[in-house]
Amino acid sequence: MNPPVAGDLCPPQRYTHSTVQLFRFSAVSWNSHRIHYDAEFAASEGFPDVVVQSTLHGETLTRYALAWAGPNSLLETVSWRNRTTAVAGEPLTWTGTVRTVEGARVSLEVAVLKADGTPCVTGTVQLALV
Repeated sequence: MNPPVAGDLCPPQRYTHSTVQLFRFSAVSWNSHRIHYDAEFAASEGFPDVVVQSTLHGETLTRYALAWAGPNSLLETVSWRNRTTAVAGEPLTWTGTVRTVEGARVSLEVAVLKADGTPCVTGTVQLALV
């Protein structure tokens, strides 16, 4: 990878969460809210399928940024805001733009987009390139 500069775009990554993945993430994160693993209950709450956990969005944004930066990168901070829900089976796209580069520190603006381009999650990730 060439040294990043402000304005660089990270290659988008497309992904679709499965119901099994959401069930497993709820189990390992001790999140017992039924909207994340019980489709019938999620429907009773007005969702078309089980809902992607907000913390899973944060975890996947972090992995996306670290994969872009490569094996010699370290996570310094991550923050995100969930703007709307995503559900199992819904195609999502992770995107990132280099916001600043200060020495070995890189700040990315990241987002998870729905198929129509609506931001589902937005945030920032700060990395150290070592």
